[in-house]
Amino acid sequence: MKDITYAFPKIKEMDPSCYIDVYNLILECSQAHSPRSFTIKLLDLLGKVCDYDQAMAFFLDANGKVSGKYLINVKENWVDEYINYYLNSGECPQEFSLYQGFYEDISKYTFSNILDWSEFPQSNFLKEYVNPQGLKYSWGFCFFDLNGAYRVVISLDRTRDEPFSEIECKRLKLALPVLNNMYRNFYYQGTDSDSHKIQSSWSEYNFTKRETEIANLLCQGMSIQNISLALYIAKTTTYKHIAHIYEKVGVSSQQELLFKIMNL
Repeated sequence: MKDITYAFPKIKEMDPSCYIDVYNLILECSQAHSPRSFTIKLLDLLGKVCDYDQAMAFFLDANGKVSGKYLINVKENWVDEYINYYLNSGECPQEFSLYQGFYEDISKYTFSNILDWSEFPQSNFLKEYVNPQGLKYSWGFCFFDLNGAYRVVISLDRTRDEPFSEIECKRLKLALPVLNNMYRNFYYQGTDSDSHKIQSSWSEYNFTKRETEIANLLCQGMSIQNISLALYIAKTTTYKHIAHIYEKVGVSSQQELLFKIMNL
């Protein structure tokens, strides 16, 4: 077999078989054709690399709101309670929130974290959500889009009193940076919003590079505030670019812009 270790960060005293396990995982995931199918395939395969008792994935839209979910061995009512009560009410502790670090610099953000629930002091969140499910350990991680906002949040949970092993930690920590880059490429390729087709449709309008970026985000349904955060520009600057976009296309609203692009 071709030496594959060069593609991954060096981890001290790594068993060569670990590289093979990670390589096979990444190879399988590379066959997915959309962010959602990538996530589903990943969770279905992860049991061989990092054994878990239950798992869930939350898919987020361009504004960071939950737009879908995928569950393995998790009852629907627990997820609904988490979304409707803890997220929407804002009572979920910040360290367990989906929205921690939204639009922060991902180079400074730890997007993988293992929680030992026995180490946390009792709270309503533990009493009403964690303890009734019998959760002992959770491994949470997320994948980002090109703008630095995360678009899927995943939790691998153990209900048995057995920590994630050293080899499991090494495998997943080795794989996650590569998997995240693969996931971000879906947005570069436009799989999530057909952005390349959109761009080719509006090439006649002679958008600037910045106007193209903003038009893409508008067509993903992203709000003005989040566009400004994603592109690190003032909201007033965003409005000016949008005004130029509308003028060039001959529309007066985001809805009209979407309608015109769809007709094209």
